[in-house]
Amino acid sequence: MTRWIPQLIAATCLIVIGWFAHSIFNVDESNPSGGRDMSRRQQMGRGSGSGSGYEGTSAVKRDVIPVEVTSSLLAVIRERVRGSGILEPERQVVLLSRVEGSVDAVEVEEGQRVAKGKVLCSIDQEELRIAERVALIEKEQAQAGMERMEGLAKTRAGTTKELDDARFTLRKAEAIHARALIDLGHSQPEALFDGIIIRRRIEPGQYVRVGDELFAFADFEPLRVRLHLPESEVADLELGQRCVLRTESDGPALAEGTVERVSPVVDRESLTVEVLTRFPDAAVILRPGSFVHVDVITRTLENRIIVPRSAMLNTDGRSRLFRLLEDGETVQELEVVSGYENESIVVIEEGLTLGDRVVVQGIDDLQDRAKVSVYREIPVQVDSLTVERLDATTPITDEVQRKRPEDAKRGAVEGRRRGSPGAQGGSGQGGGNAPAGVRTGGGTSAPVTPVVPGAGSSAGSGSSDD
Repeated sequence: MTRWIPQLIAATCLIVIGWFAHSIFNVDESNPSGGRDMSRRQQMGRGSGSGSGYEGTSAVKRDVIPVEVTSSLLAVIRERVRGSGILEPERQVVLLSRVEGSVDAVEVEEGQRVAKGKVLCSIDQEELRIAERVALIEKEQAQAGMERMEGLAKTRAGTTKELDDARFTLRKAEAIHARALIDLGHSQPEALFDGIIIRRRIEPGQYVRVGDELFAFADFEPLRVRLHLPESEVADLELGQRCVLRTESDGPALAEGTVERVSPVVDRESLTVEVLTRFPDAAVILRPGSFVHVDVITRTLENRIIVPRSAMLNTDGRSRLFRLLEDGETVQELEVVSGYENESIVVIEEGLTLGDRVVVQGIDDLQDRAKVSVYREIPVQVDSLTVERLDATTPITDEVQRKRPEDAKRGAVEGRRRGSPGAQGGSGQGGGNAPAGVRTGGGTSAPVTPVVPGAGSSAGSGSSDD
């Protein structure tokens, strides 16, 4: 036993020495690694802070906002009131039988156009002709009796009472004959006006009674639409104002007409005013009974500069938009005075010049003098009824363009007031010495031109001829 004691002590010492050595080596190895990692991170941080690292470049790129722009447009604006209703013929009648008997013949078919006075059918002609001849014989007999009593009265052979009875008998016979002639005429009903047969209820050989329906026919020239509008919308309506008819709310215009009548009273139940519109040529395209939309043009605004509604920001009672400067990379925030507007466009009365490019997509992330990248340029989308584009070569457009130097001076003063270097002058071609943000091109709208992201400067420099 004593022989193993030294060996156990030596083994124990070796174990203790090994455990301490392992702990010391672990600490030494972890600290240098941690120091090197920290040093490496510090070096990367210094590199990114100096602008030479990859992360710094990405941060700069994120400051450039991709946007979509369009050019302001000169146009004629037509304010309108919209309503809807059923397309109705001017006159539509249902022809009823005035006599009783069997139908001898039918002269017309459904859908046939007939002229005034056209015989439509014949009802029991033979019987009615016989009745007319009997009435004529009775009339002639009464006439002979009247003449005989007048001769007796002259010779004082007849009494006054007998003469009066003969006179009344003649009148009665004349009335019966006249009624027989009317019945004979009613057996051949005629068209009361030029129109189209829209319904036929009889067939040859069919027995009809007084009051049975025979035909329905109507005059389709013109067609009418009755609009029921709120009282607040009829204040600007007048007789003779132009109207346009559509089958779809935003569909193409199919026919033009006028306002024929505006009711002088308000309906108590619906609290609306009835407006009758007239369309002379609508029957060429549409059928009566169709549900249609009618636009009444109430006022025309000449030579107005318009932009898309999506380009406007309305906050705190202020109307603002962002205009792309001549460098094609910077936007300027402008406060403008707006006028008429609808669901798609806004009229700019003050603050913007013709042909200026404004941002329509991405404006929520913009601020004054922000850097942007134009990825697409689109034209102003307008409703052809409300907005009539004016060509860039018209004298009206040239007159508007001559007023632009004054707007250019105003833009320069505003740029200097803001203290932005962008107000010193445009860098694009054709910009000359014009202040930044003032375009000297003469066009009214720009074509759809895709622009590669990141190439904003080239897009801006070539925009002077838009």
